[in-house]
Amino acid sequence: MNAAILQAPWRASPRWTRWYAGLVLVAAILAATAIGFLAHSANWPLLAGGVLALGEFFAGMFLLAPGLLLAVDARQLRIPALQRVAVAGIVLPALLMIGLPTAALGLAGGPAADIACVLAMAVCGGLLMGLLPRVLCAFIGLLPMMIRTIGLRLHLPDPGEPGFVALALGAVAAMLALCALCWWRQLRDPEPYRQGWWQPMVLQFRRANRVGGWGGLSSGLPDSVQQIRRQPDWLRPMVDVRHTGPQRPRYSLRVALGGLFVPMTAAGRARQLAVAVLPGALVMAMLLVQAARRRGGGISWALVTDWAGMFAWLGGFIGLLVTLLAVMQLHQHWQKHNAELPLLALLPGLGTPRQLRRELLAASLLPGLGIQSGVLVLLLALALRIHLGWIAESAVLLTQLASMGVLVAFTLSVVGGRPLPGWGTGVFCMVCIVLVSLSLSLSLMDRTTAAGYAPWLAALAAAWAVFLLVLGWIGRRGWRGLVQRRHPFLANPG
Repeated sequence: MNAAILQAPWRASPRWTRWYAGLVLVAAILAATAIGFLAHSANWPLLAGGVLALGEFFAGMFLLAPGLLLAVDARQLRIPALQRVAVAGIVLPALLMIGLPTAALGLAGGPAADIACVLAMAVCGGLLMGLLPRVLCAFIGLLPMMIRTIGLRLHLPDPGEPGFVALALGAVAAMLALCALCWWRQLRDPEPYRQGWWQPMVLQFRRANRVGGWGGLSSGLPDSVQQIRRQPDWLRPMVDVRHTGPQRPRYSLRVALGGLFVPMTAAGRARQLAVAVLPGALVMAMLLVQAARRRGGGISWALVTDWAGMFAWLGGFIGLLVTLLAVMQLHQHWQKHNAELPLLALLPGLGTPRQLRRELLAASLLPGLGIQSGVLVLLLALALRIHLGWIAESAVLLTQLASMGVLVAFTLSVVGGRPLPGWGTGVFCMVCIVLVSLSLSLSLMDRTTAAGYAPWLAALAAAWAVFLLVLGWIGRRGWRGLVQRRHPFLANPG
């Protein structure tokens, strides 16, 4: 039974979460060990415990919280012994993660009680984030920024100060009570497997567990039917089908593809934009209010100038996110061996193969490119208005054009039947994210600082040149596959 208890978190967690949480935990242990060897201050055990707490927070979320999935399955299968194993599989590893580092750092001269409290709060916090409903997790993520915005000052004791242990024990008790409530609520839910905003965050792992690892861009994305079932009625797309028909095959293809491509009514589009834009606008508003309070004045254009680099950085990643979402949806359509692609092929009025290719590419590319073009115009207008300098302006332009290029190249590879393998797609996306992050960091520097890094800028430009060459190869390879394909509506292998 003890072996089963120790194996419960490993068996209940999807493979990708095991690797993710395991790597983060190992990195935290190595960092804490390095602090022990390199730090010269007397309070290094407390600092090392704080680093370990970060890793154990992710372990609590991604390794311990999935025990709820095992408990739900055990209840549905009427196996009470397995439910007890699921609970013990959380309690025992949690005690080990708290007790072993506390003992080691306590022997090294650190305050054992404070370190144990820090680690306990981290483990319980990660477990709670996995068990709470998704909407509450999003609210908790914004809570620190909201507290700073309203100017509420909480004078709480830090680790090592009087009163910290009592405060930490109270926080741990409250988090454990909330975890028990979420656990009890999910076990007694008549539909424990349904997805939704008020369902636990950990239920998002179940689909990844079925996939069993990285399987390309669409491996973690729910299909169109699941997306509709998960959304509340007020959030479901209001599709505008008035202009569909054989006379407008491009419009009909957009309706059939769904997701990001589907044309909506004015009310539906406004609702979609509100859901997508309001969270980011709320964050930006709070940042501006905080900056205005530090300046001692009201909100003015000078504050926007101060945050121009951050706006450029956020806008660049919005363009990249649009690309990834569009390619994910296309990859999913062309990966499934079911009736969707044959139904697309049966649409009337598609014309000759050349006309079909033109209409399909227009339907799958123009919506995403239109959004990215709008983001590009706004970012360039902001950069030129504030005079960020030619280096930062070039970086903003390059990252946005690269996102458009990724959309075109990967769309051609998907509909052309020549997508990259899963590992290749993952590596390419990671390289793209790193290059975009490094390039947009130039917008956070002033012109004199950026000019002082000429060798690094040259290396970054060379990396972009190689990236664009590979991107051109992917696009050309996909276009040749599309031209040679008997019909574009054929499922891709793999």
